[in-house]
Amino acid sequence: MVVDVHADVGKNRLFIRIEGRVDEAQVRGIADAIIKEMDRLRPGFDVVSDLTQAEPLGPEGSLQFKRVIEAQRERKYGRAVRIVGRSAQVALQFARDSKEYQHEPYLAFSREEAERLLDGFLP
Repeated sequence: MVVDVHADVGKNRLFIRIEGRVDEAQVRGIADAIIKEMDRLRPGFDVVSDLTQAEPLGPEGSLQFKRVIEAQRERKYGRAVRIVGRSAQVALQFARDSKEYQHEPYLAFSREEAERLLDGFLP
């Protein structure tokens, strides 16, 4: 499992990359780290989540996903882009959960595409 979370303060963007299966015992700590990075950004920040190598979340992961979305709303995030690549199963799980939480980000196939979208170079 690889989890990389960092805030780009200059661009006012939060980048999240998850690879592999997130261990249920560690998922709360990962959510805490994501929320902590959000606190470094200004309201209106964008979120880019790279899930191209992620595996589906377990029950605790789904609960923590909801917690992260609520934290984004509380901190008045701007736009969200989810990089899904060709990982259909993970993309579907996150799409289902996102719809349930009324959080529907843009979809991209690469980080470059996500950046171009947020920089206003794609429709």
